[in-house]
Amino acid sequence: MKLKILTITVLAALFCANTLYASTAADVKKGNLLYNNKKYDEAIKAYDSALEKKNGNAMALFNKADAQYKKENYNSAMESYNKALASGNARIVPAADYNIGNSQYRIGSSLAKTDIDKAKESYETALEFYKRAIDLDPSDRDAKYNYEFVDQKLMALKKQQEKQQKKDQKDNQQQKDQQQNQQQQNKDNQKQDKQQDKQNQQQQNKQDQQNQQNQNKDQQQQDQQQSQQDKQKDQQQKDQQDKQDQQNQQQQKDQQNKQDQQNQQQQSKDQQQQSQQQQEREKQEQEKRDQEEQKRRQERQKQQEEQRRKQEEQKKQQEEQKQKEQEQKDKEQPQEGQGEEGVQFYQASEGEQKEMTESEAKMLLEGYKGEEATGQSIRMRRKQVPMPEPDKNW
Repeated sequence: MKLKILTITVLAALFCANTLYASTAADVKKGNLLYNNKKYDEAIKAYDSALEKKNGNAMALFNKADAQYKKENYNSAMESYNKALASGNARIVPAADYNIGNSQYRIGSSLAKTDIDKAKESYETALEFYKRAIDLDPSDRDAKYNYEFVDQKLMALKKQQEKQQKKDQKDNQQQKDQQQNQQQQNKDNQKQDKQQDKQNQQQQNKQDQQNQQNQNKDQQQQDQQQSQQDKQKDQQQKDQQDKQDQQNQQQQKDQQNKQDQQNQQQQSKDQQQQSQQQQEREKQEQEKRDQEEQKRRQERQKQQEEQRRKQEEQKKQQEEQKQKEQEQKDKEQPQEGQGEEGVQFYQASEGEQKEMTESEAKMLLEGYKGEEATGQSIRMRRKQVPMPEPDKNW
């Protein structure tokens, strides 16, 4: 039969908030782990350790009773369950009544072969506790199933007892008849009667053995069915727990992936911002360099223009100075040059008529001016050549 155990999830409701809560809870949790690993002796020690720290603790007493039940110490288990009920915690009452019913059934089942009356009492007591558990928790399917199961066992035991009583009565009657027959028969028939009694006894023993085998077989089948049902329920609970664990792991993984994506997006965003800031700084630096380069070009251009202006002024001054020197030179030696040029002109013009160029006319005019200034005349060659009127439009 399935046994109910109170897990650590109920602990917060059963324990008061005090300084021993953490250590007591740790002992109970340790006991539960040992119990789940089928180390019942060590689990009982852990629960006892919790009870030493907090006497009358309902959780520790209840789970200690479960461990004693697993060790088939049913009387000790019922004693621990009753102590747990005496703690006054109403939440454990249905489970404690259910497990006490299981303990009474186990005791009755062990007595069914030796003492039917005590076995019946145990079965009846088990039914009372199942009934209490059902009244407190009408949705408890296990309690309802066990109630019907033990009720059938009790009915079968009663039928067996009635059958045994009838059989005993029949045997007693047969014995009386045999005694009467034995009294009426001769001594020779006594031997035959004894043999018949022996055969009857053998048949009865054989029948009893067969009945007992049938009962044992039925009991084994019922126990096997119950064990299979318990295994199926345990497997279902385990599958549900595994599924829940997988869902929790998947949720944690999804949350981690989401966090990683957010971190990557944030890093990418930070990198983009840094890249933009770097590009902005590079752009500003490039603009600054361009401005400085443009400023330098402007300064160079300004310097070049200034230098060119100075060169032009210097060149202009040199040209002016040169022109002044030439004019001064022309003023200092006008007759010599002019006379020679005039002579050359006249010599070149002798024998032929030649048109005077503008420069020659200018030189001739300058020569006339020189003669007027000095009061001297130019001596010409033998033949004077009439001079044409100079072109005034020079």
